[in-house]
Amino acid sequence: MINHKGTVVLRTERLILRPFRLSDAEAMYHNWASDPEVPKYVSWDVHESPAFTRELLKSWIAEYEKPDYYNWTLEYGGEVIGNAAVIPKDKREAAELGYSLSRRFWNRGIMTEAVSAITDFLFGEIGYHRLCIRNIRENPASGRVAEKCGYTLEGTEREGFLAKDGRFHDILSRSLLRDEWERQKAGAGDTVRTERLLLRPPVPSDFEAVQAWAGNPENTEYMSWGPNTPSDTAAYIRDCMTDWASASPKRHEFVMERIEDGAVIGSCCVATEGSLGELGWILHPGYRHMGYALEAGRGLLRYGFNGLGLHRIRAICDARNLPSYRVMERLGMRREGEFLNARCTRGEWSDGYEYAILKEEWES
Repeated sequence: MINHKGTVVLRTERLILRPFRLSDAEAMYHNWASDPEVPKYVSWDVHESPAFTRELLKSWIAEYEKPDYYNWTLEYGGEVIGNAAVIPKDKREAAELGYSLSRRFWNRGIMTEAVSAITDFLFGEIGYHRLCIRNIRENPASGRVAEKCGYTLEGTEREGFLAKDGRFHDILSRSLLRDEWERQKAGAGDTVRTERLLLRPPVPSDFEAVQAWAGNPENTEYMSWGPNTPSDTAAYIRDCMTDWASASPKRHEFVMERIEDGAVIGSCCVATEGSLGELGWILHPGYRHMGYALEAGRGLLRYGFNGLGLHRIRAICDARNLPSYRVMERLGMRREGEFLNARCTRGEWSDGYEYAILKEEWES
């Protein structure tokens, strides 16, 4: 049930989200409304003068009397630098979020911080059932904000937006449901504890740590994926959270968090198909040769056999990846096959190894 409260003040680590004041007109005009780059991919036009901005703000401020009107300005260090608003949809319990930010503050995670707080407010206090964020394909930064906040890409509206350049552009639509948000906030998913590590599901705040190893070309040299773009990593975390929030996840993805200091140093997983499983792992290069992959692997085997009831667990790797298959051997896994030119990574063919262990062998 919707319980509208209007544009109340929201606070984050760096921002105050508050209703506009008429005195914000000059800052709004100079910081983003007069910059042609800011509305390049949205429907509103560059403001022609501070007077125009002032008149617009008058109309917005008058709307604050309505409890279902939501339009915040973003105040950072005492300066007004952008805005975020709720666009009502035909269905009463659904809405769309739109936002604009001064170009001086792009690529600092500021809009992600604001949208995350607004999402929490709209689901947690207002009671919306569904929220969506839409952006044209040529504006991927806007889509990354949605992905980092847990929104799922659900479709493309082909040539659904006529831009100021006279061309039609595709619109990408992402959404988040309240039950998904609740599971994300509750930290859905299992954890595995070892002597030095906590294996736990990834969350959006892990983005920088994950990108540090997943975006490294040398670190992903022998992987079938990567190196990740920031969008790839955001999608990976979002997909992990979506998988964990499902009733029966098929991929059990974890990050490796070092217990002593909370550092996120790698990721690992158990993928399942019936009673069969497959392990995978990757470490930040700064934490290699310390036994962390072996320790995580032992935790995953225990989780797979005891927690998930698996019968057989395998692991595969590039035959050139000596540290990886040495870990498999130290885990007690047996090399079951060598596959010639079976892996094609970024256009290069290479041999692959497959190792496996049965539950009865692991228990012995």
